[in-house]
Amino acid sequence: MPIIDVDGDKLHFFESGSGTPIIFVHGSCGGGRQWRALSDELSKDYRCLSLDLFGSGASETWPLERDWTPLEDERAIGAVLDLLGEPAHLIVHSGGGEFAYPTIKNRREDIISLTMFEPVYFHLLRQENNPLYAEPEGMADQFHAAIDNNDLETAMTSFVDVWANRQGTWAGLPEAVKAMMKQGSNRLYHEWNNLKGDEPTQSELAQIDIPVLLFLGDKTIPSMHRVVEIIRHSIPNCRYFEIEGAGHLSPFTHPKVALPIIDGFLAELSA
Repeated sequence: MPIIDVDGDKLHFFESGSGTPIIFVHGSCGGGRQWRALSDELSKDYRCLSLDLFGSGASETWPLERDWTPLEDERAIGAVLDLLGEPAHLIVHSGGGEFAYPTIKNRREDIISLTMFEPVYFHLLRQENNPLYAEPEGMADQFHAAIDNNDLETAMTSFVDVWANRQGTWAGLPEAVKAMMKQGSNRLYHEWNNLKGDEPTQSELAQIDIPVLLFLGDKTIPSMHRVVEIIRHSIPNCRYFEIEGAGHLSPFTHPKVALPIIDGFLAELSA
């Protein structure tokens, strides 16, 4: 597993294949290994790099007392782009859309295309005074309260079970998956504070001029449906695909559905 030093922070990532690069950015409490089903197939034609963002996966633990903003991951993704020395496609999931936005905004010339699975731009709901904002706000409050009470199990249960739309999901996960997700819990405490952020606004989304492929799992949580609706109608060059029967984890639960859509999207850009 390659490791690079980014201003003193160690960044791990998985790499396979050759050709035009694809950078995979996981979401909250995730890791680069989650992308394996997609990256293994796409690495037949592309150079795939799946990141373990700071404080996630095999990268060093993020101290709870150390503040975190998406600018930290701008450093990480930027370091990988510098290492590559050429433009890359971005494929992001959930919080990864939020983590990658500063890079999308500030390094436009280095991004060929953007594929997003349900980016958590929940602030868009707040900006339109949508009552659905109460859903992620409640998730954030529950998580913060549990961590403040030193109760990581309750924090992770509240986070995972809501996203899965099924009680008992966290309890039933394999211990290895739980350990990987717990690795990102300190980051997640700070990530939830980005509900109060403002980027990207709808007008900023309208300025994204790279090709975008946007996915939604039709069984995802209600607030996510509205967020994706706003995004798809704001970005000019946006293709939209809904994965039937999938929830929020669609790139990992339904990779065989997503793969040909992504492959075709990328192939058109290379033609």
